[in-house]
Amino acid sequence: MREYKPLYLNVRWCSQYPPELATLRAVQIKFVEFMTHLTSSVVAKYRFCAFLLVLLTVPLSGIAGISDEQLYTVQQPVDDQSQSNRQQAARQALLEVLSRVTGLGTIPRNQQISNALAQPDRFYSEYVFVRSDNAGSQDGAAALALEVRFQEQAILELVRAARLPIWWSGRPLSMAWMVVEQNGQRSLLRDGGPLELGQALQRQARKRGLPVALPLLDLQDNLQVSPGIVWGNFLPTLIRATDRYGINQLVVGRMRAQSVGDQTLYSGDWQVAFAEDLVPVTINFSGLSAEQAANVATELATSYFAPAMTVFAGDQFDHTLHVDEVTEIAQYARMMKYFRQFEFVEEVTVASIVDGKMALNVSTAASAKLLLSLLTRDGRLATQASEDYAAVPSLLWRD
Repeated sequence: MREYKPLYLNVRWCSQYPPELATLRAVQIKFVEFMTHLTSSVVAKYRFCAFLLVLLTVPLSGIAGISDEQLYTVQQPVDDQSQSNRQQAARQALLEVLSRVTGLGTIPRNQQISNALAQPDRFYSEYVFVRSDNAGSQDGAAALALEVRFQEQAILELVRAARLPIWWSGRPLSMAWMVVEQNGQRSLLRDGGPLELGQALQRQARKRGLPVALPLLDLQDNLQVSPGIVWGNFLPTLIRATDRYGINQLVVGRMRAQSVGDQTLYSGDWQVAFAEDLVPVTINFSGLSAEQAANVATELATSYFAPAMTVFAGDQFDHTLHVDEVTEIAQYARMMKYFRQFEFVEEVTVASIVDGKMALNVSTAASAKLLLSLLTRDGRLATQASEDYAAVPSLLWRD
């Protein structure tokens, strides 16, 4: 296990890189000169503008899902770097990463989990003390935190041994449309905005492993959505505005902010819905801080969105699938890698190859219906009709 040097030493390491920084600055200057020359041409100007337009209209679906770094790296606040504080923070970090992987708000304390909490160091590969800018410090200064990097396979083995569910890490983004009324003015929250509620939602979503995006509120958004649209709960309009991002999960927040002493408290409601069915679930709240209100939203969204992508502990299944259009070894390697990204798929083997059709045996805890739903979610595998294999699902590999 890798143990990092004390926090104060990190400042010294930065002094080792002036040559690299100078090189980077020179490259940046050359790049600016190149772009200036490029845009000096009338033809180049039009091409450059078209290129920018393409970049601005690319949907955010490409960043759907959650990376291993986001899923298995956890920060927990500590008072100091003592061993007792580190052990306590590591136990809390283990519970947080289990909550992210399983989708459960509360982790049951069965024998496997109790044993793991007694020795959390068996499940992480490295830790370091860092300064965290998360809310919580009274004076606004960066608080000391323990950052722990857990081992994916060790955590998944623990989850299986404890018979807990697995929430697939290929989680799509949810778009959060939020409007806050304060001092008679209503404001929409945007990506990168300064309002504390938006920042709190991003923090709470990271803690739960829930990918959340806020709208850009650029010209295209503003032409479709106003604070009144969100406040009036016009979900069809919000769905159309969200289409440009390639997102079909909505989180809608409507609330009033009130200053009480030196604190701002929020009262209102949250709604979550899948765009395709428009059957929202609503929860009301009153007199909560930004962090508390954001926590209500993330818990509601997780409980609503996670089950469709969660494999629950239970019987083990061996499914047979037929896959077409795998004609090269490189394609086969990419397809097998694709299967291995599903945490609930324990083993994939090739049963046969007949007339260009590949038969796969898949060992998993997922039912046949759920397995097909998750395998075909991002379009790499597509279902197809098959007269030859009426009783066996037939898929097409799109590479």
